[in-house]
Amino acid sequence: MPIEIEQYISNNYEFLISVAQKYTKNKDWSYELLHEVILQLYNKKDWNIKVDNNSIKYYIIRCLMVNWTYPSSPFCKKHKQDTKFVEINEAIEMAVEETEIDTHRLLELLEIEWTEVNWFNKIIFEKYMVLGSLKKVSKDTKIPLASIGRYVKDTKEQLKLKTITKYENE
Repeated sequence: MPIEIEQYISNNYEFLISVAQKYTKNKDWSYELLHEVILQLYNKKDWNIKVDNNSIKYYIIRCLMVNWTYPSSPFCKKHKQDTKFVEINEAIEMAVEETEIDTHRLLELLEIEWTEVNWFNKIIFEKYMVLGSLKKVSKDTKIPLASIGRYVKDTKEQLKLKTITKYENE
């Protein structure tokens, strides 16, 4: 690496960190990104840029931007791809812990509510569950399709509302 670039990096390190922070929006990642770019600059063999402060500045900023945004960049290949999976898994685990639902209790409440559904809606809903479509239930029972749809919808809403209300009130 030419001595001018080393001097520029030494003299403007804080500025380069602030630029990296604007890209990464994270203090830890900004240091990683800048240090990765500095390593790339050290390993670069041929330099075909002017070695004045302005050219060096824009060259380094461009390297920061490319390394942060392009998935095929050395930085992304080395750091970002591995951590996305970890960060997503951590976020999912945190969400699951926050919304821990007792499925067994929820099913028990649903069974209780099912016993309270009137006999006609229960029969229509069971036929819907077995046959799989409103149209088939309508043909089987000779009841108009719109009425079947309303009965099934009302039953679903009743079960959902009462079950969730009881679950939340416990």
